[in-house]
Amino acid sequence: MSNPSKAKGTRFESAVCDYLRWALDDERIQRLTLHGAKDVGDIGNIYFHGAPVVIECKATRTPNWRKHWAECEVEMGNRDTEFGWIIRKRPGLGVDTRSKVGKHLAYTRKQTYFQMCDMADADLDHLTEKIPRNPLLIGLPVEQLALLLNHMQPLGPEKEEA
Repeated sequence: MSNPSKAKGTRFESAVCDYLRWALDDERIQRLTLHGAKDVGDIGNIYFHGAPVVIECKATRTPNWRKHWAECEVEMGNRDTEFGWIIRKRPGLGVDTRSKVGKHLAYTRKQTYFQMCDMADADLDHLTEKIPRNPLLIGLPVEQLALLLNHMQPLGPEKEEA
């Protein structure tokens, strides 16, 4: 891949996909191909209470909260779901271990976050982060998003392979 920015984004998407596949113990989770105007996110086959979840990954140098959220909303419409999350690579934090991937930032609408917490009987408010200049969005570490998606059950396969 000759474009370094594209390669960085691909590495990040792959790391997030591998993390969620492990965390949710679901081999069906995969990176999605681009569909142009009908794009439905970067990572697919994630569901919450039977509804699809759009996961959009961003490994940009500077955050563009509104633009990225607007893109996620379009993809949520394409997928016909109310659940959408953006996973943003934190600057200076790698993706070479599960622990590091779990520390990157996931964010969504506050309404979506609270709805999912109610549905999963989860209390993660002490772990949330404000999104700069956007009071409608809320963030938390990817590890906490995975717990939420997993209905607050332990992450990873029940029995780790030796």
